[in-house]
Amino acid sequence: METIDWIKEEKRLVRRSADIIALVELGSILINYLLYPLVHRLPAFAAGGFGAELRDLILYLIIFAVPVAVASKLSGITAGELMGEDPPASVYLMTIGLTMGWSLLANYLGVSIEGILNIFGLTETVDAYVLPSSGAALAVQIISVAVVPPIVEELCYRGFFLHTAVRSMGTWGAIVLTSAAFWLAHYSIEILPLAFGFGVIGGYIRQRYGSLLPSMCGHLAVNSVYLIVNICWEKCGSQTGAAVSAVVYLIEIFMGAIGIALFVRNGCLKELVDGKFGQRSLLTPWQLASAVLTSVPVWVILIMAVYFTAGGLGVL
Repeated sequence: METIDWIKEEKRLVRRSADIIALVELGSILINYLLYPLVHRLPAFAAGGFGAELRDLILYLIIFAVPVAVASKLSGITAGELMGEDPPASVYLMTIGLTMGWSLLANYLGVSIEGILNIFGLTETVDAYVLPSSGAALAVQIISVAVVPPIVEELCYRGFFLHTAVRSMGTWGAIVLTSAAFWLAHYSIEILPLAFGFGVIGGYIRQRYGSLLPSMCGHLAVNSVYLIVNICWEKCGSQTGAAVSAVVYLIEIFMGAIGIALFVRNGCLKELVDGKFGQRSLLTPWQLASAVLTSVPVWVILIMAVYFTAGGLGVL
């Protein structure tokens, strides 16, 4: 009788999950490059105008949503399975509180990373916020920043990617992998605390409560705060912008405290301390990492992430 090497088989399943996730990411990048020549044939829309905002929204949906929709279809996973159930109202409040509180802390961590980069003479390129030129353009921008990404990105990272990875990697292995993928997709070192931390919070909520809706609401809250603050700074001047930023700062502290309180009250902290949350992988963390790094598509994604991140730093 042939003896099965279970460790080798588990590593193969992990590598297969990593292949699928990386290939979907590569699909998005490929679509982006295929559309690039076509976009330059379009009329030159003024930055902040209705045409430019609508173009960016449509491109985002094509580049990001199409590969995820196709991959989910091929995998036989429905949107309903990815979305999950509707949890109690307290879970929504807890998730929004945790994400808003974390975004505040992550901002300080990002500034610290920026300071370290500056020591080495490096500065990341930051896209300047462009205030929409009309009410219609503003409406499209709100949809494209505060509404669509929370839906599409949560369906992708905390939905399809997490669903794909958790079956072979266990709960925490899948959460860490998808959180890392979420960060790498932003091509920024300074955004590491925000993106990775948000991935962990959203991934935990999805697995703990079986729903994407709370993390979508948390994502929407964080993106909406970004828009509100930037619009106030650009439209109302620095004095009003500073006042709004101060109010937002206090709200984030308050919401963060509520999120932590509900996290403890709902027994989440105790569950984590007791080690009762999630399913375990047969592999050690090191074995999981080594299995992921045997995936060729993953290495392609890593190389491209390093290249684009270095470009943002002005190294290339």
